[in-house]
Amino acid sequence: MIKATKIAVIATVFIATAPVPSVNAAGNVNQLVTNAINAGTILKWAISVEGFANFKTRPYAEYNTTKNYIEAAEKASSQLSQSEKLNVHARLVDAKIQVKRAQAYIDAITSSEKIKELTNNMNSSIASGELDRIEATYHLATAEYRKQTKLLDRVYGQSTRDGIRNSVKPTFEALMNSVQYDVTIHMHLEKAKKLLKEEKYIETDLELMKAYEYLNGYKDSLSFYSKLQNNYESTLNSVPLLPLFATTDGKNTVTVKLSKALLTNSSNLEAAQFKISGEIVQHARLSEDKKSITLTTTDLNGDTDYVLTWKGSEIIFTTPEVPDNSGILLNDLEERYLETTDTHVYIAKLTNSDNSPYNGRVRISLANNNGEPTTGVITSVNGHVEEASQEWRSYADQNGHVVFTVAAGAGTYTNVQPTIQKLDGNETSKQAAVTHFYQLQTNSGVYDFQIENETIHKEAGYIVVNGMKYKWDANDLFFIHGQLISKEQFERALTKGDMLTLGYDVRLENASTWNIVSDITQHAAVKITNPAQSPLTFDGSFYEISGTAHPGNKVKVYRNSVYVGMVTVDEDGYWSLGTVSLLQNMENTFVAYQYTPGQDGIDGEGAINTATNTILEGAFASTAITYHDEGSNGISITDTFDFSFLNPSYGHSFKRSLSGTLTINDGLGKSVVLKVDYIDGNTLKVIDFISREEGFNFESSLFVITSTTGIINQDQLKYSVEASKLEGTLLKKTSY
Repeated sequence: MIKATKIAVIATVFIATAPVPSVNAAGNVNQLVTNAINAGTILKWAISVEGFANFKTRPYAEYNTTKNYIEAAEKASSQLSQSEKLNVHARLVDAKIQVKRAQAYIDAITSSEKIKELTNNMNSSIASGELDRIEATYHLATAEYRKQTKLLDRVYGQSTRDGIRNSVKPTFEALMNSVQYDVTIHMHLEKAKKLLKEEKYIETDLELMKAYEYLNGYKDSLSFYSKLQNNYESTLNSVPLLPLFATTDGKNTVTVKLSKALLTNSSNLEAAQFKISGEIVQHARLSEDKKSITLTTTDLNGDTDYVLTWKGSEIIFTTPEVPDNSGILLNDLEERYLETTDTHVYIAKLTNSDNSPYNGRVRISLANNNGEPTTGVITSVNGHVEEASQEWRSYADQNGHVVFTVAAGAGTYTNVQPTIQKLDGNETSKQAAVTHFYQLQTNSGVYDFQIENETIHKEAGYIVVNGMKYKWDANDLFFIHGQLISKEQFERALTKGDMLTLGYDVRLENASTWNIVSDITQHAAVKITNPAQSPLTFDGSFYEISGTAHPGNKVKVYRNSVYVGMVTVDEDGYWSLGTVSLLQNMENTFVAYQYTPGQDGIDGEGAINTATNTILEGAFASTAITYHDEGSNGISITDTFDFSFLNPSYGHSFKRSLSGTLTINDGLGKSVVLKVDYIDGNTLKVIDFISREEGFNFESSLFVITSTTGIINQDQLKYSVEASKLEGTLLKKTSY
């Protein structure tokens, strides 16, 4: 083997130093091909671990000699016949392969030299402790290492590839591994800082979360833990505390994701500091990591955009669309405005759960849009005309259609909202759109009035005053303070608060005269929108009082006749007094007075309008609970519990469709968990047993409720066992 190596070296020196002969005749071709083949063999040994490759020296001489002989042989072959030329090219194939392999070998060794240099630079960067410099040199070094990996794929022979790689790999990888997680964390933190400057807080939070996970997951592997931890905390402290986004179950739970942890020792927060447009927030609970808050709200509407406000920040979330499983399809979903002499035809298509036509019994009932009695009547159903009534029971036709006609009834203003209910099968129901019936003024004459209600229908050309409808058209004459104007100018000027003198002629061919004698751009009414309803039952120390009014005006707020504060309405018509303390266990009545700029007064003196809202502060609790033992054999399914509520003036009642649990102790230390459902405003019924401790006494004379879940009142306020002030035993037992 030693001899062969020496011969190869001598041959290499000879060929490398021998000049390539000139090509004057075809006779030189064979010699050139032979030289190329020999040079290729020597080149093969130069790049092979079995030869004299040392993974450091690049065999440029061998490479160039072989390449030159190949080029000379190919050039000389151009003078030969086609068959001879093909023969030459076939004999040169192996030499060409060696040239290609040598190129990859040389490139890989060149890359190794770069990697060694970059490794030295990386050492210097790590010694400096400068994270920016470490990251920059790390990326350069790893990029070259990845490049070499691709180059090595072209190097022939696994042992040769390993030899080149192992000349740099141990030192390089040990160094890179010592700071790889430091670099990763630094990258996330730098990206977080950039996003923070751009006020992209959701993206910032994501980068900080990644940095935090690496900081904690690889703490023992980090070379610069303290520096990175300080960097992380500094960046986190720069993030403002904001709500990033909200998710919802579409029912009565909203989860708010925060930009960073909320530092508080309490998991329960003041619910009233959160506002959700049109809804009530009764409970707020902070997550264990303190980075999200779960809100319990009143029932949310499906497929609705809500605005959530907290600490001056607003986010919008959308509830999912609620699937309509009623099997009742209505053809008209928009409010209609008709005259009392008109009728409105409603068409409904009813289907079963399998989408087949529903042919069962149907009940149609009428009320107004507030669920109160109406004078409206049903005059026909599916072509059957009988005595007009407010409820009609009939059958859907063979195609599942129900077509019915509604009229005003008494002939005066009313509005009607029909409810269609299946009386067979799943007994679902659905409310149809509201129809307003206005009584047309049929008497000509002169009328003076002020427009106070929202009864201006400019697009349809009429107003409604005191339930009477007055129409105008292009044939009429229009004035402001007696000055003639166009119909279009009149319609633009007409607003709530205006006073009119109307010379009304019921004959269309004659002209009515409309004169605005007091043209008022009425100030927007002051409203208290948070709380979203009044009265509101609430258990808490504070509530954020806010609302809407006319931009630029002042709003003064009193609580139980005591001045609380004043605020200027912003340009969008919103005002907020901020968090206001509540008087505990009593009625808190807030009155907001609106003043124009420059006006002021005490107790509403000089105010242009007012708004009132009441918060009934106090727990949803009870003074007594009566247990009705329906079977006279102890607690069992169908038994009921009647609650006598604390603060009876608050109007507490259980939420409709309530379903929850009661945990009851038998007075001897054993408990049972009951599932209960809503029966009426103060009664719950046992429908199932969730769990029972062995030895529980079902016929105990002293039952004690120790906890509840899901037991809430009409405002989503949770029932409080702790606040209940019960007389005698917890449950007064009666039997039937």
